Amino acid sequence: MATTAWRGLPYVGPDFFNIIPIEATQNIASFIELDKDLCAFRAAGRTLRDAIEADSGSFWRRRFLDIFERPVEAWNGGKGNLMFKNAYQKRRSALKCGAQFTTGGSEREKMCLEVVRDLVVDSFSEKHNESSTYEYDAKNLQYVKKFVVDNYDMLMLFMPQKTSRRFGPPSAPSRMMQTLQAICAPMLLSFNPTFENHHYGFPDSQTTVYSTIDNHPIFTGCHHLDVSMPYVLHNLNFWKYHMLREAEGTLYYPFSDLEHDEQPRWWDSQFQQGIHKLGKHWKGSYAFVERGEIDAMRAGGNDEQIQDVFAGEDGFSTFQDMTLQLTDDDESAWPLVFEQHLRSLTPPESRARTRAQQRSAKPEAVDKYRPQSFHFEGEGQDVTEKFLASGWLKALPPQEGIPGWQRLTMMKYFEDEDGSIDHQGLWAYEGVVLPGGQIVVGRWWSPTDDDNEGVYSGPFILWCVDGAKNAEQAEDGDE
Repeated sequence: MATTAWRGLPYVGPDFFNIIPIEATQNIASFIELDKDLCAFRAAGRTLRDAIEADSGSFWRRRFLDIFERPVEAWNGGKGNLMFKNAYQKRRSALKCGAQFTTGGSEREKMCLEVVRDLVVDSFSEKHNESSTYEYDAKNLQYVKKFVVDNYDMLMLFMPQKTSRRFGPPSAPSRMMQTLQAICAPMLLSFNPTFENHHYGFPDSQTTVYSTIDNHPIFTGCHHLDVSMPYVLHNLNFWKYHMLREAEGTLYYPFSDLEHDEQPRWWDSQFQQGIHKLGKHWKGSYAFVERGEIDAMRAGGNDEQIQDVFAGEDGFSTFQDMTLQLTDDDESAWPLVFEQHLRSLTPPESRARTRAQQRSAKPEAVDKYRPQSFHFEGEGQDVTEKFLASGWLKALPPQEGIPGWQRLTMMKYFEDEDGSIDHQGLWAYEGVVLPGGQIVVGRWWSPTDDDNEGVYSGPFILWCVDGAKNAEQAEDGDE
């Protein structure tokens, strides 16, 4: 091929870039920040396209890892590079364009939800030193937060949907969508102008959180290992309504007065299957109504909304503080009466499996199911009276591909003057620890009630507030 000089550079055919080494072309492409510019660069000539796809597509692996955290299931080799390429393009498409969320059932919604799930699972995957003072920036978590803000209808809990003549009544949200809504609880419980003025379905949520254990169990499936996402979301929606709705005048002002590090927070480590040890300092509340009111609420047909009461007595609506201390897994220190009511150490019983439960989690889905438990003791202040707590954490299988869920069981009790347990003052707690170990939602009930249909119960929420403030207070107390 004939060559001529042009401004000191040789001319080699119609494609100038064929004289540039592949490594140099890929290095140039790595400095292109916007995907649209990268597409234009790649389309500028066959040589550029071939250079970017050369070396089994290693460019896409580097591009992926420059922008996202390393996948939990790392892909290696040539075929792995193709997976990096496909995952990169899928993620960038979802993050850029999002979806119009309704029930999570459309193909576009499913694709976006899968991307959010993968970002969640891979977040903090490159954080190796938990004790380091270095503030690790989880790139994936930042993408999740931005995606939720840009696609806020994904978190519109229980928003009314129109009934179509063609397709009939609206369908329920997909379990994947419900699971990710629960994962994004810190966003639901934050003063975000995008969300805080939208409150839907509170009457249904209120009825659900005060329902009987039989009507709305927290754990479902043949082996009681599936988290009831509808219950979890109704519980979160209940607290969201009271803590973020100023017009309600219940928990809004106490919650808004909390400092930033005292409010519910996002996870700060990678989700792990098995036991995730909880923090020490916790804040939260429980809600209740009078026994006569709860019976009327469960019966249905109430025209007027029943007013909830919080954290101990009528008109007392501040949040409680509680400390949890991890202890040895000594089952002998666990009172038999506690176990009879909470069944913390009893393996789940198998139920008859229905066709709809074919994919229900099995006990073997959690390796060494029984040993994966962790005992804790706690104490706190209930209005004017100090209470004690004792409980267990139990590992649960992944839910929709997301690991890190746990079952919390706890008995809140009081001691007599001689230091013995007051068996007439027991309050049982069962809840779901969301992945990351920062938030717990669930149900409390009176274990002294004999009739399960009439058991007095209600919702509770706890969130971890470990941080510099509590550390300083602990040091002052030690002094």
